[in-house]
Amino acid sequence: MDLSKRAALGFALVVLLLGGFFAVQITAEEWLTLNPPDRMTPVIDSRETVSFGKSDFNYLSWKYRPYKEPLLIATGGDQKDSPWYLMFVNTNVTPPYGGNPKLGRTGYVRVDYDLHDLAGTAAFHVLALTGSSWRTNRIEGFGSSALFVRGDAEPGTSMGPTTEMTDYNNIQVLPAGVRENPEDTAPYSYYIHFDPASGGLNSLHITRDLSRVKGEIIDTTDQSGSFNLTSSGGPAIDALLLLVAVDEMQPDTFSLSLDMQFIRSEG
Repeated sequence: MDLSKRAALGFALVVLLLGGFFAVQITAEEWLTLNPPDRMTPVIDSRETVSFGKSDFNYLSWKYRPYKEPLLIATGGDQKDSPWYLMFVNTNVTPPYGGNPKLGRTGYVRVDYDLHDLAGTAAFHVLALTGSSWRTNRIEGFGSSALFVRGDAEPGTSMGPTTEMTDYNNIQVLPAGVRENPEDTAPYSYYIHFDPASGGLNSLHITRDLSRVKGEIIDTTDQSGSFNLTSSGGPAIDALLLLVAVDEMQPDTFSLSLDMQFIRSEG
C-alpha cells in the first residue's frame, strides 16, 4: 500500500472515531435530558421500618466509636468511663446528598424513632461509605452533631452476646439483626476503613432543624421523636449506617423502633 492510500485510510479512521465519540456524547446528553437525576427513583427510596430489642446490641466499647483515631461516643455529662453497647443499623434507604443536583438526587433521610423502657442514655451517630473510605459525624468543635436521649427505666442485669471492640478502623462489623455465620461472614458485614490521609468528619450531620447546615447536638428526654441525616457535600454515599449506643444494660422490656425515609430536597 502506497503512502497516499495509508494517509487516506488513517484519516478515515480518525473521522470514524471522532464520529463515534460525538454519537456517544449526544446519546448521553439525550439520556440525561430524558432521565435527569431528580426524576430517578431507585427502589431503595422506599421507607424502611425496623424494630430492635436489647439483644440486638452486638458490640461493646469503652467510650469510643469508629474513626481513623477512635472518636468519643459522648462528651461532657454524657461521657462515662464504662461500657457502651453498640448496634450498627443498615438504613436501607437512598442516602442523603448535598452536592451537585445534576450528579445525584439531593435530599436527606428523616428518621422517626420510638424508644420504650430506655435505661441510661442512648446516643445516635451516623456513618457513610463513599467509594473506598468512610465518613462520620463529629461531636467536638465546629459542626458538631448527634442525638442523645435520656431514659428513666431501671437498668437490666444482662445483655445479649456482644463482641468487644478493641480496634476502630479497618474493622468488619455486622449490622444489627444479623448473626455471625462461622462459615461466611463477609456478605452480611461492612468493612469500615477511614483513610488516614483524608478527613471524614465535616460532611455528615444530624439535625432536627434543616436550616442548620452543619447539624446540631440534640439532648432530650423525649422517648419518641424525629431527626434528619444530612450531607453538606462530598462524594455520593454508597452505604449509610446509623450507630446506636446505650450506656446501661437494658431491661427485658426495652425496644427501639426506627422509621427511615429519604426525602428529596425541593429545587
